[in-house]
Amino acid sequence: GRMVPQNGTKSRSEITQAYIAKQAPTPNVFKLLGNLPGANVASADPFGMVSGNMTIRGMNSDQIGFTVEGAPLNDIGSYMAFPTEWVDSENLNEVTMQQGSANLDSPVIGASGGIVTMNLIDPSHKMGATIAGSFGSYNTHREYVRLQSGDIGNTGMRAFVAWSHLEEPHFRGAGDDHKQHIDAKLVKDWVNGSRSTVALTFDDSMKVAYLSPSLAAWQQYGRGANYTEDFSPTDTKYWKLHQSPYRVLILSAPQNIVVNDKLGFDFTPYFYWNSGTIASASLLSENAIYSGTQKYSIDLNGNGTTNDKVMMYTPFGTPYVYRPGLVSKVHYTVGKHTLVFGYWFDWSRQRMVNPYSAVGENGGPANVWGYLGNVKLSDGTRLASYDNLTITRVNTLFFGDTFNALHNRLRVEAGIKESMVTRIGYNYLPGAQYRTSMNAAVATPNLGARYRIDSHNQIFADVATNFRTPTLNALYNTYSASTGKVATQANPAQKTEYSISEELGYRYQGDILSGSITFFNYNFTNRQVSTQVTINNAQITQNINAGGQTSRGVDIELGLRPWHHLRPYVSAEYLHATIDNNYQVGSDYLPTAGKTAVRSPSVQASVGLDYDDGTYFAGFAVKYVGRQFSTFMNDQAMPGYVNADMNFGYRAPKIFHTHPEIRLNLMNVGDNKYLSGVAGVAASSRAARGIYGSTIASQGSPTYYVAGSFAALVTAKIDL
Repeated sequence: GRMVPQNGTKSRSEITQAYIAKQAPTPNVFKLLGNLPGANVASADPFGMVSGNMTIRGMNSDQIGFTVEGAPLNDIGSYMAFPTEWVDSENLNEVTMQQGSANLDSPVIGASGGIVTMNLIDPSHKMGATIAGSFGSYNTHREYVRLQSGDIGNTGMRAFVAWSHLEEPHFRGAGDDHKQHIDAKLVKDWVNGSRSTVALTFDDSMKVAYLSPSLAAWQQYGRGANYTEDFSPTDTKYWKLHQSPYRVLILSAPQNIVVNDKLGFDFTPYFYWNSGTIASASLLSENAIYSGTQKYSIDLNGNGTTNDKVMMYTPFGTPYVYRPGLVSKVHYTVGKHTLVFGYWFDWSRQRMVNPYSAVGENGGPANVWGYLGNVKLSDGTRLASYDNLTITRVNTLFFGDTFNALHNRLRVEAGIKESMVTRIGYNYLPGAQYRTSMNAAVATPNLGARYRIDSHNQIFADVATNFRTPTLNALYNTYSASTGKVATQANPAQKTEYSISEELGYRYQGDILSGSITFFNYNFTNRQVSTQVTINNAQITQNINAGGQTSRGVDIELGLRPWHHLRPYVSAEYLHATIDNNYQVGSDYLPTAGKTAVRSPSVQASVGLDYDDGTYFAGFAVKYVGRQFSTFMNDQAMPGYVNADMNFGYRAPKIFHTHPEIRLNLMNVGDNKYLSGVAGVAASSRAARGIYGSTIASQGSPTYYVAGSFAALVTAKIDL
């Protein structure tokens, strides 16, 4: 389920349902990809209810494109990825990870670090059902049901719908995460080979944030470095003030139209909607409350004075994101050439607001969404410290040619994409510029080739260009709710990141052994590094322009086909990623040129073994990740770590037309206590001398994800 044969011109790894079905039924695809070459996954809880983070070859998850059934999943404004909201693992057919670059027709504008594509399982031709239940550590429990329609008469249609419920109490600190999820898919097969699909994913979740501690806090408190459990009227870190609700709806309808053996059309209309809140609280002085730069005096607690300090619920909310789009292309085969011409259109409307509302007597917010009971000014205007609307338009044209020769032993792909991105922002805060915008038009050519030496050996190479337009945060100032000072500065003129990547690889795909080795090189200009910053006590993602960067290294992947029911698997990566420029602070520069890039461990490796005789199955995977720097100056780093997971299972004989199965999944065997990834980076963590001789103060304190503890989960499943 991991060493799937590949024949493309780019480095590519894949997992299938055969592998996924033996893992814990996680809602987090990051965890499923964690042992593939180049994938560095930062877990934040035992079972994957919290998104955590993932990097590929040192590229953060907001620089990796994600799609399901052809629909883009990254947040259009920040490019952030929220894998816990996408697809339940039982409903995934396969997940592919393309480490180097996105494809010509990929509907992404921020994927300078590769792309991950997901497809749901196809509905069965037979009517049936799957029922599963899981119970494990910390009283975690999950229920799952999937219903299959089978073939619907003679219509050529079939469908499935699946529902799940998950509740996961926190392994550190107070709190309880829970969610309800629905996946559905309808397929229509046409007589001439055409195919129509409609896929749906809906997720409704409530999560309590885990605090990402500093290194000093981790060293002092360990897993105890978290939000507080006991309420105090002045404690903005009380856990009930950090509950975040989110709802997501994703619709996709891929249509493959076959005209004849030479001509075809593909259309994928999609629609993405979400609404949610990143919870936080602020302690405010009633006589100095700011909305933007405007100062107000307001009796927040209703005691007739404006001399108190009052804690208010001040979440960063997204009341809505509406995002329809269409990917369309025509492909035509003439001789040895297959030509493709396509157009991608994407339009989004994203509202974001940081309002003020009351905190209840029990310490929780009066309304966790934060949109009700807001503090209003005398004219009825809602008081807020962040309030904007962003409209983003994407128009992309692409053209490509695939040339096959020498009886398909040689494959050459060439193409070019022209992407035009426009962002228009409206800032509703007093003192802020009302309307702002940014535009980018980028051409990204690519070229690749694969030569099949014989039935087992092949070599491949590709050169690709990628880009990443600045996030919507670049359009707006953010302001402190207690001082009115600018917390982060708008920069609508921020330059677009641009990169050139090269890969050279060799694949061996034999009857027993399969393997690949890929050498890669990247050159970045205007490298955008995401970081987690605290604004009004909420953990918000912002971006830093880190200048140029060079990354090069090698990925290795090896696996055996079943040998005496055993399947060993090994993956490894060596990465050398360096910063090319010094980092400007005021009128001086930190000497960062030549330093190692953040979130870029030089070595990581994974070893796994799977046993499956059709009745009994078992497996383990051990992953080592080396040290990762968290500052551009390399003056702070998180240590390397080792994690081990195991699984055991039994498939019972058929009983009354049912197929029972039971399995046990063990996570973090040995309960290794470690930091799993860098959450927030900084230019430097202590004072340093600039290249012009001045003393430059510390630029912040990096923060980190805390890995989940040892946990066990038992799952019983019946197929009807």
